[in-house]
Amino acid sequence: MEIVSIESDPTRMGLIDEIVAGEWEMFHTVKNIGGPAQCQSQQQTFQIMRRAQFRTWGKKALGSYLEDVKRAQIQGRNLMTEKYGRMMAVTHPDEFERIAPMLPPPTLQVLEMASKIASYHEVWDKEAASMYPFIRANGRPFDGEGAQEQASADTYMRAELLTYSAETLLYLLKDVETAANSNRNLVIEQLAATVKQYGWANIDEAEVYLANQAAANA
Repeated sequence: MEIVSIESDPTRMGLIDEIVAGEWEMFHTVKNIGGPAQCQSQQQTFQIMRRAQFRTWGKKALGSYLEDVKRAQIQGRNLMTEKYGRMMAVTHPDEFERIAPMLPPPTLQVLEMASKIASYHEVWDKEAASMYPFIRANGRPFDGEGAQEQASADTYMRAELLTYSAETLLYLLKDVETAANSNRNLVIEQLAATVKQYGWANIDEAEVYLANQAAANA
């Protein structure tokens, strides 16, 4: 997949804008047992994180996922609700058994493609943690559930992948395989896109700042 900056490609920017807008409408209306979560009112943070993720996707994957979002809206489905529901298979397995029948069952093809994509991200995430430990430490732990019942990055990603259509997963898997064959690390690219949106010139500058801040607070 060609590395194209969002700012220089209006077609990609338009696709990402539509996707993030549709996802936000779903995200901030997710119904939680204890009431709305604090993050559901943080639209800017949500947009930064989602844009960074989609920055690494190709046009076909973006276009297909936009159709997933539009189709879900027509059907009255909330893909964010489904994602958090699927995360409960790991974080709250007893509760998940109760809601599982309400979630669309993934096909074997979807399960296989989601697992392949997740396996690439596992390798990339470990490399990212090795190269940029202070930036990576600000995110979810990759595996194992974190403090305050925070789902791991792996649990989060696998649950999200199961909300995508088979067509979207097919395009995304091709993007991931192409990136791997080109020795690209999409997790690092997503982190780089994230820190840039927060005003850093590049990921190395952000890592040095966080390292110095940690040393000063030690």
